[in-house]
Amino acid sequence: MRWSSTVWIASAWLGLPVVAQAVNGNMPRTPALYPEHACLTVVDRSVDPTLHFAVHIPFEDTMITEDELPDSRRFSFYGLCRDPGRLEVLPTWISADDTQRALDAEIIDTLPPVDDVLLDDPAWAVGHDGADTCVQSIVAERVQISCEATQDGVTWDTRAAPVGNYVIRGYTFAPPSNLWTTRTGVVQIHDGEPLPVAALVSPTYDAQAFEQDGYRVLGCMGGPPGTTVALQWASTASDALADDAAWTTFAELDAAEGVIDVELALTPDTVYLGLLLRAVATGPDGARWIGQAPGFVTVYPGDGESDAPEVPSPPDHCEAGGESSGGLDSGSTGDGATAGGGADESDAGAGCGCASGPPRPGVTLLAAPLLLARRRRSGPRRRARASSEASARGPDVSQHQDPVQLRSAGDRR
Repeated sequence: MRWSSTVWIASAWLGLPVVAQAVNGNMPRTPALYPEHACLTVVDRSVDPTLHFAVHIPFEDTMITEDELPDSRRFSFYGLCRDPGRLEVLPTWISADDTQRALDAEIIDTLPPVDDVLLDDPAWAVGHDGADTCVQSIVAERVQISCEATQDGVTWDTRAAPVGNYVIRGYTFAPPSNLWTTRTGVVQIHDGEPLPVAALVSPTYDAQAFEQDGYRVLGCMGGPPGTTVALQWASTASDALADDAAWTTFAELDAAEGVIDVELALTPDTVYLGLLLRAVATGPDGARWIGQAPGFVTVYPGDGESDAPEVPSPPDHCEAGGESSGGLDSGSTGDGATAGGGADESDAGAGCGCASGPPRPGVTLLAAPLLLARRRRSGPRRRARASSEASARGPDVSQHQDPVQLRSAGDRR
């Protein structure tokens, strides 16, 4: 597994194979952006198996240079069966077909190693219920980075996905510098029986906190009765993050509360450390899900003002509109159906993070703070003391299908 200190939009050139000279080689890659949305979306397939979510773009990016592949500068979207940690770098490439086409076009000079190709990386080989891959493709064809192709958002037909929790990642295919972008929160897919789940939405970026001020940790949680959630931190310097012993628990919660809003109180032992945060949801039967915070917190001494857990609204070049804004209410929110009949997170009422209409059958949106003002909350908060012990679919003109869609169960290389 490869590790890095990359931030929200990873450096486009990180971890690449040897790259040939190309006109587009040093150009920044266009990210998929996601407007404010619920922290947890539950898709009950016994009622409706479809999920719809919005995608924004900062600008249109459709001008392919002569040395690029014909399906370059396009988006794909994937549901991953586990939440990658803040320091984990996703493979640069999706499939061996992509890498071979890039090599044949002299965009790269050598093929990348196996662990830099998502479908060949053993770390992503097994999914929920023993599925042959952790990676679920959301769109069949790569989506052009244009207003026409993205203004209607993305629809995920979840019928082919195993039951379980998923995080959504966007992927900009533009060899050699392909780019991943994170859609914060979790999508839970089930057939009528809820699963243990938790997600953290702070820190989204790499925040700073002061010892005497603490840091506000926000997120959402759920599951069957009896589900508990442990909030934990570990040092970014740890070389054993896969080991539970590297993590220190600072709060124990009942998932029935729905919303995570805990003040992490810091000790002298945490000063000058980078703290990774995670939420471990455990069901009454022992089933677990680990939600990782997208960023980490660097702790400084003194009583300065710690960063607020805010998320700036992303650009909306195409004026496609937003989704349901997060509040701190623990109740479910939802909305009306799209024209195509799927569940839609858009067009929520302003202010409280609630929809103006009744919830869509089959889909529950648990509100959590994804867009917060940069100020301290005036109401009471749960406080926890850190232990002194260490630790984004629209029409696509391309005919090149997504490689995950094309890959059969017995086709792993």
